[in-house]
Amino acid sequence: MILRVPYYYKEFQCIAGACKDSCCIGWEIDIDEDTFAYYQELEGEFGDRLRASMAAGEDNTFVLKKGRCPFLNEANLCDICLELGEEALCQVCTEYPRFVIEYGDVTEKSLALSCEVVGQLVFGRREPIYVEEILQDDYFADEEEAGRERANEEEGEEGEEGEEDQEDFSFAPFIEKARDLAISLIQDRRLPIEERICRMLFFARDFQEQINEEDESGMEAVLHRWNQADAAPEGDCYDGLAGERSVEGNRMETFRLFVQRLAFFKKMEVLDKEWEEASAQVEETIKQAGQEGYFTLRRQFMDSLRRQDREYEYEHLCVYFLFRYIMQAVYDSNFFGHGAAAAACFLMIRDMDMVRFHRQGGVFSLEDRIDVARIFSKEVEHSEENLEYLLDGVYYEEFMTLENLIRQVV
Repeated sequence: MILRVPYYYKEFQCIAGACKDSCCIGWEIDIDEDTFAYYQELEGEFGDRLRASMAAGEDNTFVLKKGRCPFLNEANLCDICLELGEEALCQVCTEYPRFVIEYGDVTEKSLALSCEVVGQLVFGRREPIYVEEILQDDYFADEEEAGRERANEEEGEEGEEGEEDQEDFSFAPFIEKARDLAISLIQDRRLPIEERICRMLFFARDFQEQINEEDESGMEAVLHRWNQADAAPEGDCYDGLAGERSVEGNRMETFRLFVQRLAFFKKMEVLDKEWEEASAQVEETIKQAGQEGYFTLRRQFMDSLRRQDREYEYEHLCVYFLFRYIMQAVYDSNFFGHGAAAAACFLMIRDMDMVRFHRQGGVFSLEDRIDVARIFSKEVEHSEENLEYLLDGVYYEEFMTLENLIRQVV
């Protein structure tokens, strides 16, 4: 068995009551079935308090009090942890901010930027993010043995139907290589971040075409071509767009796509007031600035970021999205879709960044970077509905086409 994690994964430690934006405030807290059953059977005064604080239904949850978990005390510490120990927490509390994807014999874990501590880990160092791979044969030995026993017990019950239900991960090695290559394109510091994102999108398009054909030799050919140091994107929309940023017609089109993108993100299920406020500030500021003001603000912000040698922050942001999501292509075969969604997230976060920069009189600190990423992640990444909405946009939204994403990025 293989475990893959970003290098900073092992450095994460919850700061509990010192957190400025506690994960126990403002979010509905789901209680998994096993923990719910344990709470129902717990004796004593604390057991009574647990049961009085839960709402049973299709999804078991804690009933928030003024937006706070009923077990978050005045010191912003968890009474369940203090009373019963961390092992008594429900699954969502134990796992946050960790996310997991599993396929074949691989488990990949990442940390969510909705946690300010994770933001500090992701953006706190200039060095490129790398992934650590850990062989866990000893750790999984017992589980594998148990799995073989279960398989022997179930053999004959599932028959041919069970075989048909098994996932096919034959393309996983190619998708792994493609994900690693997409990350390496983003980490090519010889180029400005905008061009790196464009190259990643063109590569994702080329690789997706081979996935659609289920052509393994075609996948290898695309990987080989893009692994060349001087590989260049092919397509009608790349060569001209970067040089046309000053052309009025192109700027009008790009601004129209910005308006469309903002409207798209504002239609998401709202999870937090901070997101409502931030998106409203983007809309208000750009409405006042107008088309030309939008491009002026963007140029001023990016120039300031580059003068401070902080372009790496967007590199880390894109690597974060690619590592966390793109291997889902082993299940949905939508490699380009996940790459395009990462680009759309970059665009929206960049808009939020430049508006904050403008409203603060030309100041944008590392703390601002962490905070904007936290607000965005909290809104988009913690709702299955919002994530599906974002991915569906690749198929239906004009601003999410390859050409239009490139147009907005540059």
